[in-house]
Amino acid sequence: MMRSIIAASLSALALGSVAHAQDTSYTLGAGYERFSGDGVDLDSVVFRGRYDFNQYFGVEGQANIGIGDDSVTVLGTPVDVSLDYAVGVFGVVRAFSNENGNVFLRAGYTDSQVDASVPGYTVSADSDAWAYGVGGEYLFDGRNGVRFDYTKFDYDGGDADVFGVSYVRRFGG
Repeated sequence: MMRSIIAASLSALALGSVAHAQDTSYTLGAGYERFSGDGVDLDSVVFRGRYDFNQYFGVEGQANIGIGDDSVTVLGTPVDVSLDYAVGVFGVVRAFSNENGNVFLRAGYTDSQVDASVPGYTVSADSDAWAYGVGGEYLFDGRNGVRFDYTKFDYDGGDADVFGVSYVRRFGG
């Protein structure tokens, strides 16, 4: 009798795990993001991966690599500013979600490195920030799509508004 109960329990657990696994998915993407703050606009390429626990909750990580630089004038001297990298991890809540797209909120923590240089001298600054934002994805065929998002990086010394557009590819459920 006890073996039958254990076998039935394990079978129910296995079937529940399979059903849960079909609800999960992950998404990979790459695109462009622009950091704007304190009079500086910095362009970057972003690579992102997201794991969805279910239709409404997930976690994502991203890495930005700076491309190009911007120039600002400080005390009459032109200073070139560039983004080396930014990495972050975010919790994602999708308020609306179906097989063709979703609208999401996200919040997380990031670390960034920025360089500022004048001829003959370069300074690097490593800053971490809490970040939060909103966005949406539209999947053309249920697997491939486009993502638009806005994220506010809240650094100790100031803020950056980050706007992005990316290609996304969904795998799994």
